[in-house]
Amino acid sequence: MPNAARIALLAVLLLALPARASADEPRGAPASAMGAPASAMYGELSASSMLVVGLMPVAGFGLASALTLRWTSISVLLEQRAIEAFTSHEVQSAGKRSRAWLGAASACYHRDTVFMCSIVQTGPLEMPIPEDAKLAGAPSHWIATAGGRGGADWCVSRRVCIRGFLELHVIPVRPVLSLGSLTLMQTSSFAALAGLGVTLAVGQQ
Repeated sequence: MPNAARIALLAVLLLALPARASADEPRGAPASAMGAPASAMYGELSASSMLVVGLMPVAGFGLASALTLRWTSISVLLEQRAIEAFTSHEVQSAGKRSRAWLGAASACYHRDTVFMCSIVQTGPLEMPIPEDAKLAGAPSHWIATAGGRGGADWCVSRRVCIRGFLELHVIPVRPVLSLGSLTLMQTSSFAALAGLGVTLAVGQQ
């Protein structure tokens, strides 16, 4: 009987050791507990409206659509933008407005609902040109800008968020008009864009 008691005690100890080891293991991150690793990538589709100052001779309004590849704390965005001036400019033909079609690329860092990005954009700027004016230098209507973007998300569900953002750009490449001996820049050296839009997560675990 003493041998049987010892065998029973040894069996209980052997069964208790794996349970204790499992209890001592650190708990996984909440994302892992949900079955989605913290580094999982998913996509975002977004659409936004923008108020634009400095990108054309006068202020304008724009619409944009974007595709984003998003990780936990970083994202990469490709965006199409269409912008139109609110009014015609005195150097332009009466009744016609400047328009721009831009492609933008951005890399962002996210912390909770706040994000900061670097962004570049380029594309053609359509400008009505008076008969007595002409493009100075290289005859190009293209513009190129580089700058920063910051904003925040307000999520109304797990997949849908309202996004607000502000961008500040420098404009190193822009068209120039010459009107006799007068040279007229068709954009400012700096531009600002304020936007509000909606994002939809696609493929999120």
